[in-house]
Amino acid sequence: MKIKSLGAIKQLLVWCLLVGTLASCGKDDDPTPLAELDYAPVTKGSTWSYIGARTYTQTSLGSTKNMNGKTYHEFENKEGSNTTLHYLHKEAGVYTTNGQDPRMGNVEMTFLKEKEAVGATWEQDLAVNGSTSKYKFTLVGKNLTKTVEGKEYKEVIHIRLDVSILFMGQTIPASSANYFYAKGVGLILSDFGSMGKISLKSYTIK
Repeated sequence: MKIKSLGAIKQLLVWCLLVGTLASCGKDDDPTPLAELDYAPVTKGSTWSYIGARTYTQTSLGSTKNMNGKTYHEFENKEGSNTTLHYLHKEAGVYTTNGQDPRMGNVEMTFLKEKEAVGATWEQDLAVNGSTSKYKFTLVGKNLTKTVEGKEYKEVIHIRLDVSILFMGQTIPASSANYFYAKGVGLILSDFGSMGKISLKSYTIK
């Protein structure tokens, strides 16, 4: 397996973060009980700022777009001078993104299933640079408490993403990443191992 294939997979892991882990609802002084919140609100003007291996800000635009027969909510990501649009569909505790990748076009991927039991898995195959990559998501933990950037979050879900390359009939492990989502807040931490971490620094819900 050529090194460039592994590099492409690692880039896709970061892409998954940018388009597949859209933040959610709640704010520091929000009196709404966590039980009534989900992991992906779409309130117009809400923002989430991330620091670490990548620094970017995500904003909910409050608009929608129909794709593949589903209604997606539009989000804007700003990283330095670059601005991109990404899309989120949520239904019955299942969260799916659709984003533009220069190598694959529009890619739809389900990154979170909050109602699944601990240990549940789901998979998706994608073709990249002539190779097929398998994305396997595992719900590692639920109802966790985790501290990120000095702030404690409750009702956290831990999702692990393992990426493998299918080559000549063999499955070759390539990379893995761990994502943590807090109910009422959304994505709070992305851990890419040797590639570094990206943490939620602040957020505002309109």
